[in-house]
Amino acid sequence: MISSRHIEVFYHVYNEGSLTRAAKVLNVSQPLVSKTLAYAEHKLKLKLFARHARRLSPTPEADILFKHAAEVNQQIYKFNNIAENLVTDPLSTINIGCTPSLGLGLMPNLLNNYMKQNPGTKFNIVNLQSLDLEEQLKELTFDLVICFNPNDSDLFNKVTLHSGSLVLIAPKKNSPKEGIFNLKDIKNQPFIKIKNLKTDSAHNNLDEILRQEGIGVNWIAETETIQVAKAMVEKDSGYAIIDDFSASIYSDKISVHQLKPTIGYKICMISNKEKPLSVSAQSFINYLAKISEDIDQLIGD
Repeated sequence: MISSRHIEVFYHVYNEGSLTRAAKVLNVSQPLVSKTLAYAEHKLKLKLFARHARRLSPTPEADILFKHAAEVNQQIYKFNNIAENLVTDPLSTINIGCTPSLGLGLMPNLLNNYMKQNPGTKFNIVNLQSLDLEEQLKELTFDLVICFNPNDSDLFNKVTLHSGSLVLIAPKKNSPKEGIFNLKDIKNQPFIKIKNLKTDSAHNNLDEILRQEGIGVNWIAETETIQVAKAMVEKDSGYAIIDDFSASIYSDKISVHQLKPTIGYKICMISNKEKPLSVSAQSFINYLAKISEDIDQLIGD
């Protein structure tokens, strides 16, 4: 069995017809090329070149192998070119995954502020639910993900961008009288459920918290997005529980109420430790980590 390096050396020796010229192209010594070629012939159990003074003539076996070596060499070139771009191209596209609500409420301010400081930066933004984003990040689909309460994983680097609390949103014309809504006061009020609403409690999920507290909820509808729940609340379909960050950016057609007990959440940036990052992606990640303490002020701008 020979490696891609042996194939690369064979390709250049065949192309150049000389060990010396092949060594020059590969930027290595001539003895190293000779040794590598000899090893390849030994492992393949084939004679690849006939030596004639300073010239090498390929054997019929080498003629057959050369076209396959050319394909391998082309793939090696493409691989090295992509790797070089990942490291050196400051304007490569940054692939970001985020939840739909954060795509509307958080990302525009973050991206606009960053692009003012780094003109020409390009972004590709994909909106998915938090659990889906984490799975995609494991598959190296994104450079980074911004989502609610990601699960702890040794595979991820994690930076908290914002901490807050869940709140009750209600139609203005049919809202609770008190500014604070006690979850234990839920009776038969209609609620719109946001699936997999994650929290920073030990249970990590609103459904589990309600179950632990023995609180039954009259769920009249379920949705995966905060925007749909908010729209239904505006139409007086019922109440919903969402994060206070999303509640703060929505219209004046809803009333917002603190919850008792308080249920916290975090918005985090996560990146995969195994993902090779471009200069541009690493710069944006460093930027988010640097401004994480002041991000609330930026959000409010």
